[in-house]
Amino acid sequence: VFPWFGLDIGGTLVKLVYFEPKDITAEEEEEEVENLKSIRKYLTSNVAYGSTGIRDVHLELRDLTLCGRKGNLHFIRFPTHDMPAFIHMGSEKHFSSLHTTLCATGGGAYKFEQDFRTMGDLQLRKLDELDCLIKGVLYIDSVGFNGHSECYYFENPTDAERCRKLPFNLENPYPLLLVNIGSGVSILAVYSKENYKRVTGT
Repeated sequence: VFPWFGLDIGGTLVKLVYFEPKDITAEEEEEEVENLKSIRKYLTSNVAYGSTGIRDVHLELRDLTLCGRKGNLHFIRFPTHDMPAFIHMGSEKHFSSLHTTLCATGGGAYKFEQDFRTMGDLQLRKLDELDCLIKGVLYIDSVGFNGHSECYYFENPTDAERCRKLPFNLENPYPLLLVNIGSGVSILAVYSKENYKRVTGT
């Protein structure tokens, strides 16, 4: 059921991803409630939200297939300290009338869970941050970035004349080290999609 949102509520930034379906049938459009149309229009026709929210248009992934649907992925970010304003905006736009559950990860998924429930009448489905990180990297690699590989490596990195940036295929990458840099740093030893451990970090 649309809308499809995901939130990573970090210590400094909230990252929101929104899937905008582009293959809506005439029947779906007819059945679509006004609130959903309003939310889609608000999210996709703006690049700034309030004084701190930004949609990173240059990161948008176009014409991809997600769970059998064609559409675009939009990436929006805002400071974590503005989370109460985001929840309030969701309440004003009647997100809860869509009977949607927001998928969320990061420490803020726990910190703000009660606020989502009481201020926004919304449920959070909390997901493990490191599971999401690994699956997200593999997904982005599988779809590419608008036709280009997102993962790369440097061939001959110590030779300025022969150094080249080349695409890196994550089809069978294991084992690998995955470094996640946010407010803190986590370094993961990844042996498979489901088998990993955090080896160090801040």
